[in-house]
Amino acid sequence: MGKNHLSVVICALLTSAAFGATAQTTAPVKPTYEIPTGEAKKDNDGPRGWPIREGVALYPSIGFSFGRDDNLFLTNSNQKSSTIYALSPGLKLQARSSATIFTLDANLKSARYVQSRADDYTDYRIAGTGEFVLSSRMGLRLGAEYNKGHDPRGSNDRGISAEPDQFRNTGIGGLFAFGGNDARGRFEVEASSFDKRYTNNRATTAGSDRNTDSFTGRFFARIAEKTAFLVEARADKLDYKSSVSPLDSNERYYLAGVTWDATAATSGTVKVGQIRKDFASSATRDSSTSGWDAIVQWAPLRYSKFIFTTSKSFGESTGVGDFLLTKRYGASWMHEWNSRISTSANISRSNDDFVNGGRSDSTDSIGLKLNYKVQRWLTLGGEFSNTNRDSSNSTFNYKKNLYSFTVGATL
Repeated sequence: MGKNHLSVVICALLTSAAFGATAQTTAPVKPTYEIPTGEAKKDNDGPRGWPIREGVALYPSIGFSFGRDDNLFLTNSNQKSSTIYALSPGLKLQARSSATIFTLDANLKSARYVQSRADDYTDYRIAGTGEFVLSSRMGLRLGAEYNKGHDPRGSNDRGISAEPDQFRNTGIGGLFAFGGNDARGRFEVEASSFDKRYTNNRATTAGSDRNTDSFTGRFFARIAEKTAFLVEARADKLDYKSSVSPLDSNERYYLAGVTWDATAATSGTVKVGQIRKDFASSATRDSSTSGWDAIVQWAPLRYSKFIFTTSKSFGESTGVGDFLLTKRYGASWMHEWNSRISTSANISRSNDDFVNGGRSDSTDSIGLKLNYKVQRWLTLGGEFSNTNRDSSNSTFNYKKNLYSFTVGATL
């Protein structure tokens, strides 16, 4: 990552410190980041860390899956099937005090394809975060991560190579929040910089190397006890490393909406507005259109909930068109039948328009999952998913079924 990209994040954080920001979490109705208020909440059913010293604990985990994929390369003819084994160990180290939380996460996933050994992979991610409670009204979160990952063969439009496209993705970021978790007004500023580089199949992947710098500002105004109005502005700069790439661009998202937790049964966040993509090259046409992002949760029973999601946003081209304009719709149902057995079901649709590429796709997916908690620390599961893509170019049509049996263990 170059000095220029690092300076973007540092300047953004200094700017946020000068003008203030707000608090928010990843739940549907919480702020994006919620200022920690003290000791971690105890979860009697969750993993139990291995205490190292006062305030410091280690949380190991491991997962194993065994399954079968009947269309590895997402093709509409001559499908390739394979049995798959995957092992996914993880380790989290966390140190907490009344004013700070430091977390180090390391996760690895290694998979073996019995009938297609060229698709074997070992991916891993290492991430560190620091959370600093400056006061009951101010919080700061800083983070850095390194990802070593891959794009499965057939998952993009670069063509099917002899092995999956492998990449490394490094990033840093920060969020400064001003305003208590229950304040009438909250403001936050968030910045990040990511550097993605492909490491093989360079004849087709070199054009996808890029840096992505993002800066976001959000404001929340409480208009009722459990309802807040919000506005959000985000700027993304996408800098492709190829000197001849016509895809360098600046994206702008201007959204406004509401977030609520009005009753024990319903909660959600809905944002709508305008999104814009401006290209650096005059040969590539700019785009401005409506955009949205929404998640609504309905929990009619304590042990049963439904989640509905939809969004409209830009996506990057991997060979067809200048960019993608994607609309997504999804619904899921999670139900706990008793203290040991739980199920989840989901359905989704993605409509992808390859702008200036003469192609549009509709992809439908369904998924079913059953979990059986043998012990607090040991869970067995079974999963099934089906994906069906219908494209205006029939070459890209496909159907895919994936079956798997999973085992997960923690302390």
